[in-house]
Amino acid sequence: MATNQYFNHHGTNTPENRLIENLMIESIKTYGIDVYYLPKTLNNEDTLLGEDASSSFNSAHTIEMYIKNVEGFEGEGDFIAKWGLQIKDQITFTVAKRRFGELGMTTDGRAKIPHEGDLIYFPTTSALFQILFVEDEAIFYQTGQLQSYDMLCEMFTYSDQKFDTGIDTIDAIERAHSYSVDFTMNTGSGNYTVGETVYQGASLAAATVKGEVGSWNSTTKILNLLNMTGNFSGTVNIIGDSSSASYSITSFDAQQSAANTAATSSNVEIEAAADAIIDFTEGNPFGSL
Repeated sequence: MATNQYFNHHGTNTPENRLIENLMIESIKTYGIDVYYLPKTLNNEDTLLGEDASSSFNSAHTIEMYIKNVEGFEGEGDFIAKWGLQIKDQITFTVAKRRFGELGMTTDGRAKIPHEGDLIYFPTTSALFQILFVEDEAIFYQTGQLQSYDMLCEMFTYSDQKFDTGIDTIDAIERAHSYSVDFTMNTGSGNYTVGETVYQGASLAAATVKGEVGSWNSTTKILNLLNMTGNFSGTVNIIGDSSSASYSITSFDAQQSAANTAATSSNVEIEAAADAIIDFTEGNPFGSL
């Protein structure tokens, strides 16, 4: 026996579908919160391991989402592990499927569904959460369609990713936590601007030594650089691409600015601690054989 032709509960784009979808969107707008959705850009993907150590977040899209955790964060919480304090707070966001599509993101299939690895900035706690899993069947085909996505997210751990979203609150996370080097500048002219690219050489296009301005103090002439490429020379001026500021260098830590120094390395701290324990001026500091 066929279903009743006058009652279509599993059709496509029916009036019932649109009604439920509109009610879902209206409910999220009423009880939800505005967040920023940050799509992840893979700049140099390792196809074997499926990761990218130089990934970046170049845009932020405002959208309303509903928080499903009514009693607080879930997950493992905060605890002391082998490598120090770990924060594993988890939260689940719900977003309307149609509203997500209206963001206009077309890269890597994001026009239809959020991606694992993307970030959500939660303004209530001023924290970034990384999407671990996207559930598209949380509400199982109500009136024949899927109206929402549930995104299980965990507190994001920064590891030298680049943020260039245009939202200063978010971009400041990179400047606060990224690996950086302070340069004490000497004579010159102009003022560097935060976020601009600086270089050494005849032009930016030909330069092999580049960096991004994290901060500039015109009084103390301390220039903080991050996202550095190449080895900076102490005898060549650092030039700002947009500000045209140009200063010679008084001093900087050449070891920290080396191109092959990992952003998370602690070789300088280890060397200083070791020098206080072992006398490396001897031929064999551990004794004679």
